[in-house]
Amino acid sequence: MGTASARVNIDIQALDILSAGLVAGVIPAKFLQNFDLNTGTSDGQIDLAFGKTESSIAASTITTYDLAGSLVGLNQAAAVFVEIVLIAIRNKRTTALAYLDIGPHATNGFGRLAASRGFWPADLAADADQGSIVAPDSWLVLYNKDGVPVTAGTGDILRVTTSAVAGATNSWDLLALGRSV
Repeated sequence: MGTASARVNIDIQALDILSAGLVAGVIPAKFLQNFDLNTGTSDGQIDLAFGKTESSIAASTITTYDLAGSLVGLNQAAAVFVEIVLIAIRNKRTTALAYLDIGPHATNGFGRLAASRGFWPADLAADADQGSIVAPDSWLVLYNKDGVPVTAGTGDILRVTTSAVAGATNSWDLLALGRSV
């Protein structure tokens, strides 16, 4: 069994060009975040990584990921998460309205807010279409350096639901990073 580490780099630069008024010129707005998730089991570290590309998934389909037991990590060993630090999902379908909905499963849903740690509100409805929307040809990245608890049997199922847009099948890339203890 191996261990995991990751490097996350987010660099966004926007330019606002003003040609009149009290100020003229280029005004930059920057958002820069670079951090390493080194190997370990403390806050800001990871020792597990799970990645998967899903393809040929029909419209209106619910795909589930059992974060506490049934996943095989990038190192081909079982990835049994106790905390999730980062979830990234990329919707590879480009058809209009072909979105993905990612969030807690209606039964044993993972990631509801508790003790200031979570990705979705605690009072999020327990139905199958409540979470975060990932538009066609778009990304969603969720990060909590302290880790969001995974509780086997009660809070361990992550859900991805495809929209009802018929036609070509859906596909996405999913990455989950976290800790085993």
